[in-house]
Amino acid sequence: MEDRLLDKIAQPFNLNLPEHETMEQAIDEFLPAVRGFGFKDLTDENAPLYKVDWVSMTDKPGATEVNLHTFLPSGEIRIARDGSMDGMSFNVLTSNRIIIGQSVHRDAFLYELQFMDEDFLIFKRHGNEANIKKKYLFYCREAIGTRLVWNEALEKMVDKYRNNQFPWIPVLVVLAIVVGVMLYFR
Repeated sequence: MEDRLLDKIAQPFNLNLPEHETMEQAIDEFLPAVRGFGFKDLTDENAPLYKVDWVSMTDKPGATEVNLHTFLPSGEIRIARDGSMDGMSFNVLTSNRIIIGQSVHRDAFLYELQFMDEDFLIFKRHGNEANIKKKYLFYCREAIGTRLVWNEALEKMVDKYRNNQFPWIPVLVVLAIVVGVMLYFR
């Protein structure tokens, strides 16, 4: 009986996330669960966008190139592709909209902030999803993005906030009652 009770208590901690074929499918599924925990304002100069070196994540098979993006407050994005330097630009339009491209008016796209914290950044391209080939830009902090692939990084993001949604107080009360009853009848 004790083993079953402990298994039931531990079950929420042992959730296995479903496998996804593409990064887009995984983000579509996980984003609603974590969206409320992130920063909401791209215009804030103290936002993680400007303070973190971001690694661009991809689900392309065989892609091993590390693309490190640094967003500068001046509107420049410095990109190190396996050490080879390149650049792009961006312009923050509102608290949740940003233009990213070669220049603000050339090969640029409008994105909306979906999630941002100190470890993860997700932008969604604005427009009709049926016409868009690459729906999301998914970035991770350098320490995460250089050692994990896209699906492991998304699992890490979900794990980070899963504990914040779990009702700890009722579990601790139930656990204390169970331990108390077990000690009483021992």
